[in-house]
Amino acid sequence: MERRQFLIGSAAVLSTALFAEPGTAALETEISDRTYRILGVPLRSGSLYPGNENDALAYRDTHLLDRLHSAGCKASDEGDVAIPSYLPHHSIPPIRNWPGPRIAWECVSARIEPFLRQPGNVPLLIGCDCSVVIGSVQALMQAGGHDIHVLYVDGDFDDAAPDPAISHSAASSGVWLLTHPSPFWAGPVLKPSQVTVIGWTKPSQSPEAEPASMSLKDLRQMGMQAAARKILEVIPPSVAILLHFDIDVMRQSDMPVAYFPHPEGLSLAETGALLGILLKDPRIRIIEVSEYATLRDLDQSGINKLIDLLAQGIKS
Repeated sequence: MERRQFLIGSAAVLSTALFAEPGTAALETEISDRTYRILGVPLRSGSLYPGNENDALAYRDTHLLDRLHSAGCKASDEGDVAIPSYLPHHSIPPIRNWPGPRIAWECVSARIEPFLRQPGNVPLLIGCDCSVVIGSVQALMQAGGHDIHVLYVDGDFDDAAPDPAISHSAASSGVWLLTHPSPFWAGPVLKPSQVTVIGWTKPSQSPEAEPASMSLKDLRQMGMQAAARKILEVIPPSVAILLHFDIDVMRQSDMPVAYFPHPEGLSLAETGALLGILLKDPRIRIIEVSEYATLRDLDQSGINKLIDLLAQGIKS
């Protein structure tokens, strides 16, 4: 089946404030109305190794909140999502550590939904794995009143179908679970057209029902800012956007502290240019930063780079 990707070409010239360059008065007003609600997600269900449940601590140790304030953002640290510490850890097919991921999604959904019911609140989830997107989408659905689009910035498609012979992590199946009816999530599922996978170097494993996408190659051919505008242009104005950012979309030489680092990927400068457009879209309702591994970042150089990217990207 032909891959459903954005056509490469010149980005349309857009006259609305929605896609104005950062710094225009109309956009600054909308961004300044946001309050970022920082929430750690002590989630180990995506791995077998201890330690990843403490990843959010590194963001706090390197002063994420203060640095967002210095960037002119309104933000508050709301602590961690309460996730039970006794969840199972195993490699039994088809989903590793099941039902731990499902329990964690319910915890995340219940914690962030009240924020979503209040205008201007944008939950900023840190310390999580990619499967947390399911709990966030569930919260948006339950908060009601809008359609949803997921911008899935990731080095992988994360659409591995559950297989009774293989133990996949929930993170590697996140997009599949979002877009396919299954006993693992009650849904309702999203249409593939409601998800855009951005920056991938490893192609889809389920091409029969593949979301729209823009590969690393596509991004570079179009240019980061033009590509970001093109992606946003096709999303209806009334849609609530969930921005999922897996740091393994960056190349290993620039960001070696990803849980699964990729040899190929975006540079730090390219990532900053892409996020600088996506993060400022006024339709953003949730931001997730996933797959940072503090156990790989003993000198905290990686988390400092990551926070710089976030602070500059959402700078008001």
